[in-house]
Amino acid sequence: MTLDESTDKLQEIESNGISAYIDPKVLTHLQQYGDINIDFVTRDGQSGYMISVGQPGCSPDQCAGCSSSQDQ
Repeated sequence: MTLDESTDKLQEIESNGISAYIDPKVLTHLQQYGDINIDFVTRDGQSGYMISVGQPGCSPDQCAGCSSSQDQ
């Protein structure tokens, strides 16, 4: 998204003083698997943002202690 794009149909989410905008349908789907985490990482001489959903070790097929759609 560029800075001049409309956010009218997007939902604002905020954490630790940082705001982001996401499609409400996507947010609802992602929240079924737990928290959404965005980290800036540096590995093997490369860096960038890594987005993860849920707790470490959690997947839709096998969950290690977090809530997923399989549990509902």
